[in-house]
Amino acid sequence: WFLHYYDIFVRHAFGNYRDILKEISFSPLMAENLSFLRSKSTAYIWETQRLKAYADENFAREIMQLFTIGTVQLNIDGSAKLDDEGNVILAYT
Repeated sequence: WFLHYYDIFVRHAFGNYRDILKEISFSPLMAENLSFLRSKSTAYIWETQRLKAYADENFAREIMQLFTIGTVQLNIDGSAKLDDEGNVILAYT
């Protein structure tokens, strides 16, 4: 299924980054691999079931990790930033 993402990158190789993220976001594979395939909005759950629900942040986290900022903070030269003990610094906590 990685060929699907490869095809997206090939189609937008000379386009802009926003178009790549948009197509990846609307990809059925992204919905299948993450938890938003059959998820419901907080408002919908409240209106239909009167239950308090919380937003699923899995999709946003995956988009950030896989296609934008990555998992670790980077120096200007692209190398990983390290803390005082020599461990990589995570991009988010």
